[in-house]
Amino acid sequence: MKQDYNGQECVLEIRHMKKVFGQLEVLKDISLSVRQGEVVSIIGPSGSGKSTLLRCAAMLEQMDGGELIYLGEQAAGDRDGACVYASREKLKQIHKYFGLVFQNFNLFPHYTVLKNIMDAPVCVDKVPKQEARERALKLLDQLGLADKADAYPYQLSGGQQQRVSIARALALQPRILFFDEPTSALDPELTGEVLKVIRQLAREHMTMIIVTHEMQFARELSDRIIFMEQGVIRQQGTPEEIFTAPNARVKEFIGKFAG
Repeated sequence: MKQDYNGQECVLEIRHMKKVFGQLEVLKDISLSVRQGEVVSIIGPSGSGKSTLLRCAAMLEQMDGGELIYLGEQAAGDRDGACVYASREKLKQIHKYFGLVFQNFNLFPHYTVLKNIMDAPVCVDKVPKQEARERALKLLDQLGLADKADAYPYQLSGGQQQRVSIARALALQPRILFFDEPTSALDPELTGEVLKVIRQLAREHMTMIIVTHEMQFARELSDRIIFMEQGVIRQQGTPEEIFTAPNARVKEFIGKFAG
């Protein structure tokens, strides 16, 4: 297992990732690695490639170049000028290493909260139903939703729906969680509920990559912040480095939070 300079596992490595849509090069030579227990926030203007980066990392989009490695296992890599993915069997195993929380919840409307959380462990990971149920109920309790197990998504607030989607991702017991603008569909009052859950996960040393526009949250929570623009990483560093010593473009972007 590859380890970084602190002796911690590298959960995710991205090397020279590229993604093209038609004539538009959305990701241009993106490289980053994420250590076990690290929280990495990705910030930047709309259209900078942040969500595409997450979608490629989660294999919802195919890369057009580069390498994608989880826990030392290569999911995709360059071969003879093309980006080639691992076998279906290997990718099935690698998919278990990560979970993704979408900005628009993506819950099954015709399933109860409990069934939404149990479905993937039972159907994908073949977890026995009773074990999946116990796992789901424990997560609901931890996320303050113990009384919502039999409710349907339409009966929940947006903040509650997003907490259910976090529970659903956690139910698969991933090694890393991706959050794609987890509060962008919520009003400010409900945003706090979701950020509280993410803070708790950080305290529990959950490895996370968070695409966010919540600057203060990124500053408080992150071990590292990456600023992206026009498909490239313009600056990365600790929150202190990004907010007290930003380059000119980052300073312009974060505005009142700089300094």
